[in-house]
Amino acid sequence: MDNSIRKITPGQMKRLQVLYGQLARHTQEGADRASRMAWASKLLLRPIMSFKDLSDHDARHLIDTIQGQLGVKVPARPRKRLDRDTAQKAGTEGRRGYQSNETTLAGPSEFARIRYVLDLIGWSQAQFEGWLRSSRSPLSNRTNPVIRTLYEANRVYWALKGMATAQGKWKGRKA
Repeated sequence: MDNSIRKITPGQMKRLQVLYGQLARHTQEGADRASRMAWASKLLLRPIMSFKDLSDHDARHLIDTIQGQLGVKVPARPRKRLDRDTAQKAGTEGRRGYQSNETTLAGPSEFARIRYVLDLIGWSQAQFEGWLRSSRSPLSNRTNPVIRTLYEANRVYWALKGMATAQGKWKGRKA
């Protein structure tokens, strides 16, 4: 095999073996090594002697094929963990009584969190902007209420989350 082609990863190997075991039980195929290699060879249209010889692309193809046959959903990717300082800022900026010497700009993830709650409560962009300008908004003391910082994004998110919870629509962070 060419060195430029990436080999199967340990995670893919484990996933492929587990899924093939489920497929074998589901379709009454043999679960032994010879059956696995014959199945993989048939799908990839070339002889396979070991799953270790598979490329990353071949493994993805086999995994997708089994998942399609079994109707298995793709497992969710784990969320990327924040570093310590970023996590502390995300949890504290915008809280009452908390003062920070730094200003952190709001990023796409903060706007995605706000959009998630807006979708939950069923607000359009126009309704949201109207609420931001209202006296009930956490940004009501501003002439032009725009979310620019993490402080502002957190204040708005927590207010919207409170509304969703009061309406019985809050189910936790899914995105």
